Amino acid sequence: MRRMVWVSLGAVGGILVYRKLEELANESMDKGLVLTVMDAGTSVKAFATGLGEHASKIRDSARPTQSINS
Repeated sequence: MRRMVWVSLGAVGGILVYRKLEELANESMDKGLVLTVMDAGTSVKAFATGLGEHASKIRDSARPTQSINS
């Protein structure tokens, strides 16, 4: 029974990936390959920037606060 569930999930996932790749291929034919690559680069850059900001927030919250004793 478990195998049928995983096979079904894999099949659904494969279909979704295929449709997304087909959509990207059609879009790149319409816009041109260069614009599609530029869009992908912009998306990756935005993702990396957001990831860096999130990491710095985590790093700042992990630092112990120092109390000043007078």
